[in-house]
Amino acid sequence: MQTIEFRKEIKQGRQYDPRRNFELSTIESEIRYDPLTGDSGRICHFALKATVPPDLQELAARTAVNCPFCPEKILQVTPRFPEDLLPEGRLQYGEAVLFPNLFPYDDISAVAAISARHFLLLDDVPVQVIEDGIGIAREFFRRLEALPPGKIQPGYGIVSWNYMPPAGGSQIHPHIQVVYTANPGNRLRHELAAEYAYRERHGRTYLADLLAAEREQGERWLGESGKVQWYVPFVPTGLLGDCIGVLPGRSRLSELSDSDIGDFAQGLRRLLRGFAGIGLWSFNLTFFPDRSDADADNHWLNVRVVPRLYLNPALHIPDVSYMQLLLEERFAMIHPEETASRLWAEF
Repeated sequence: MQTIEFRKEIKQGRQYDPRRNFELSTIESEIRYDPLTGDSGRICHFALKATVPPDLQELAARTAVNCPFCPEKILQVTPRFPEDLLPEGRLQYGEAVLFPNLFPYDDISAVAAISARHFLLLDDVPVQVIEDGIGIAREFFRRLEALPPGKIQPGYGIVSWNYMPPAGGSQIHPHIQVVYTANPGNRLRHELAAEYAYRERHGRTYLADLLAAEREQGERWLGESGKVQWYVPFVPTGLLGDCIGVLPGRSRLSELSDSDIGDFAQGLRRLLRGFAGIGLWSFNLTFFPDRSDADADNHWLNVRVVPRLYLNPALHIPDVSYMQLLLEERFAMIHPEETASRLWAEF
């Protein structure tokens, strides 16, 4: 029985268009509905001019002077965790170093500097850097989950990456946010509830059915990197579309094997090279896990990657407006099918 529905509505705006000598014209837009939650998102046409990235090498050189995450400073200026939480105070894994966030988001809020190099171009992020970043987050979550009962309550191990200023990155040096929390955020809570309800109704894992439907439909399917399966969602999150990678059979980061992490790193590198190939230089990334005491029957760990940009760098116009912030309506300027077609070469 078909349980995944890709539903959309075509909207038609009528106007006397000055671009066509004031002829009466019809301009189409779309409203799409998320197959899991039913949440809506809009796709419209927009005259988006290609922009030239700023001089990132100059930016890197200027910010390296006082960078707290560079190797010569990181152990002198970053805080340490209390011994009852993490005896070493900080974790090290390859080039990555994890320590408490000086401005925490929750009871357990960490930052991991994931590269010894201060600056990495989007199309030159080494696989090893990605592996070290995810590996150190996995080790941290495993340590927390192994603490004595009652020390901390079951929680969600969430990893996010804000790469460069358009994505909210406060430091140029590659770093990720690593948070263990009982409050996973509205979007993840909303989606988990819908996935659990789907399992109750159909007896199957939602993402298993969605991946099968996306693979069969084909227009938004990207491919695989080992065990990780990649696609472009039917309802985009970002203005230029976004991508999702799914790790079947895993519910949270602490369950990942070295092989899983390697597969993910290979796929993310392909994706970042694809974004860079169309002139992008910034992104947000977040893992969506289940709670630490859950199994993988209801939810499979997945990661969302959203490219970010300045609509007009000269005017500092961001790519988020009232639509996303106040109406909580997803909004895109490119159809997901077009996003997928631009990235196929990398997969």
